[in-house]
Amino acid sequence: MYKILIWGCGLQYGWYINAIRYHELKQSIKVVGITGKDEIYHCLDGYPFIPLKELNNYTFDYIVVTSEKYYENICEEAELLGFSREKIIQGKVFCLPSFHFEKYVQLIQSRVSIIANNCWGGTAYHALGMRFLSPFINMFLNDADYIRLLRNLKYYLGLKLRFVQEGYNPVLERTYPVCRLDDVELHFNHYINMQEVEEKWYGRIRRLNWENLFIMMFTENHRIMEDFDALPYQKKICFAPFKSPEKSAFYFQLIDHEEMQSYPFWEIVNKTASGYFHEYDLIELLNTGMVNHDRYYLEEK
Repeated sequence: MYKILIWGCGLQYGWYINAIRYHELKQSIKVVGITGKDEIYHCLDGYPFIPLKELNNYTFDYIVVTSEKYYENICEEAELLGFSREKIIQGKVFCLPSFHFEKYVQLIQSRVSIIANNCWGGTAYHALGMRFLSPFINMFLNDADYIRLLRNLKYYLGLKLRFVQEGYNPVLERTYPVCRLDDVELHFNHYINMQEVEEKWYGRIRRLNWENLFIMMFTENHRIMEDFDALPYQKKICFAPFKSPEKSAFYFQLIDHEEMQSYPFWEIVNKTASGYFHEYDLIELLNTGMVNHDRYYLEEK
């Protein structure tokens, strides 16, 4: 059983406390107390309030932060008090469907680095309240370039980015940097300038965990699917709007519904990571690399 400290007793504490207590009833966690800057309570919901200056007198495995707005500030303050950021969890994850604390701990301890050809990786990290351990955030590559990059990932990620031109993001209605790594083109469609691109790209490359890569791709091309499946990565998944015999292929059963025809495929892919559409267990997918339809499945006719 993991011992946790809840940090924050404001508005969002009320949003998450029932979900947290549910996992305490399941005996996967034990809440040792609550803390925060506003020392107006002696106890709350049966838990003792622990002043920040007394935290080092208590033993706990994880800090659960119940404030999204001040999450980064709390992380910085906790680090100043000697607590590792890797031991700090966002309270919102307790509200994830089919959430298992033990599996979540397994995931965050594994320090998984998601390599993706669009924003799916960043969306997944955000949904799970995890730090970005990959440079493939808020950007995209075309299919052919992505396959080429994956065939020699360490080589390409060892190169310096080279600016080649500006692209245009019609959603945000602004231009963005397009760069190259040798013969691979990267579109940083959520970035404003090269200074921002380089700061995020190189900083996140330094965090990359080569021992635990999860390789994600989406494609609407059968040949690309075959090329992806042949890549020598242990954990990989390729989302597609068609059925395929390849082991890494993930066919969206939702795609057949008429109401889904108004969505471009890339948007469906990203919205499953955020939880907007419900096909798979994201934590299970990242932990195992195995295709699952744990949240939505149809019986064969």
